[in-house]
Amino acid sequence: MQKQQNLIPAIAEICVSPIQEIQALRILIYRGEAACRQYLRSVLVKQSQASK
Repeated sequence: MQKQQNLIPAIAEICVSPIQEIQALRILIYRGEAACRQYLRSVLVKQSQASK
């Protein structure tokens, strides 16, 4: 559980919309930490592509 708590500030930092935050938390709860990290990486990639 400790690792999951470390992910929550990262979710807040990375996600730009409340919908993304809810989605990330939902993935964390139902699918686990690894799936949540993967989702956050995909969000970061989309943001970097959008900013170009």
